[in-house]
Amino acid sequence: MGGLSKNSVYWGGYGVVMATALMAGCLAMASTAPLLVVAALVAVAAAMFPALWSPRTAHWVPVIVLGTCAVSQVATFVFQGPVAGEAETWWLVESVGLMVLMVPAVRRPRGRTALVLTVLLTATITELPLRMVLRVDPPANFEQAVKLCLAWLLLAAAANGTGCYLRVLDARGSAALAAERRTQRLELARDLHDFAAHDVTGVVVLAQAAQVLVDQDPKRVGELLTRIEEAGRQALSSLDRTVHVFTGDDAATVRHGRHAGETADAGGDALRPRPRDLDGLKALTDRFARTGGAAVRLDLADGALADLPWRVSELGYRAVVEALTNVRRHAPGASEVCIAVSRAPYGGMDTLSITVIDDAPNVGSEEDSGEPGEPERLGGGTGLADLQRRAADMGGELAAHPHPSGGWRVSVLLPLVASGPGSGNEQDRPNG
Repeated sequence: MGGLSKNSVYWGGYGVVMATALMAGCLAMASTAPLLVVAALVAVAAAMFPALWSPRTAHWVPVIVLGTCAVSQVATFVFQGPVAGEAETWWLVESVGLMVLMVPAVRRPRGRTALVLTVLLTATITELPLRMVLRVDPPANFEQAVKLCLAWLLLAAAANGTGCYLRVLDARGSAALAAERRTQRLELARDLHDFAAHDVTGVVVLAQAAQVLVDQDPKRVGELLTRIEEAGRQALSSLDRTVHVFTGDDAATVRHGRHAGETADAGGDALRPRPRDLDGLKALTDRFARTGGAAVRLDLADGALADLPWRVSELGYRAVVEALTNVRRHAPGASEVCIAVSRAPYGGMDTLSITVIDDAPNVGSEEDSGEPGEPERLGGGTGLADLQRRAADMGGELAAHPHPSGGWRVSVLLPLVASGPGSGNEQDRPNG
């Protein structure tokens, strides 16, 4: 449109239409009562007023409707005839204008205001035939007048129904938008919990270790500071990646675990985004070992990660991240974490099996957990609970409980053929 805004186009078209209508009205006043022409022009001007149709300018609706109805009512009860020239044509034009005006009057204002405006417009439209049938020569009888008024009442009801339908669509759209925003907020919170919190927890653990060693072994503090810097940079990378997803920066690519320049190489730049699926498992465990006090033993069966659906790979990665985060938070005495990934049959389906076991001593109490010797390892968050729900939605399961030989065990079973809700999602594509 040559740089013209949509608003300018609307107002320009409105000006052209109204100029044409005014010219026609001026020509018609020579043979038609000016009051009828003015009432019709006001109705047309109100019905086509651009601001009337914008949700952002709904405050104009009551003012315009009240003014238009007032002019129409005056014309109906003041006009004494005769019905001559193009009076019927302008009467029909006014009727159509008022019916069009009914739509934004029902659609835009709040409930009570819309109800009042609807009643006012319906009464105005229903009374319009009286202006003509009582002024023709000979005038119509009572029965004819009532029938014509009822016909106009039905037309007003049809216009009212159109406005109600559009109002319902607007309400559904607003509800859908609110639900989408809530989903995005939950997804953002999940990403921050699963990834950024994991790296921040590493920073906290290393900082606590540095405080202990600052007097005992100052040389090791320098090494810890380097590891703290690496963990902090990784946390910034997680935050940066999450922001990219929700600002639309190659969001579709990031959502499927691929981003320009990303790497799973543990020796790469920590600020470069990494895959958030099991392709990044080795880098995750290496980074955990460098920034935590526990060693990590990764037992990866041959072919376990081959051709994984994206949803399975992504959820499996999140489960490992959550398990390692809980080790940092609740098992400072752990010296080793064992992670095993393999394929296993479950419920007649081929599944991906992941187990994460640490060797921290179980030193909890009955008061803490309700069972003797069971440590309070689930924390106060919703990480594992959310992962359990998501795993169940996919037809799998996630369990977390004390290990018989000590420590804590997190186990995940995820079917490789989607069987839960949303199995047709476009994310169910092979990984890698």
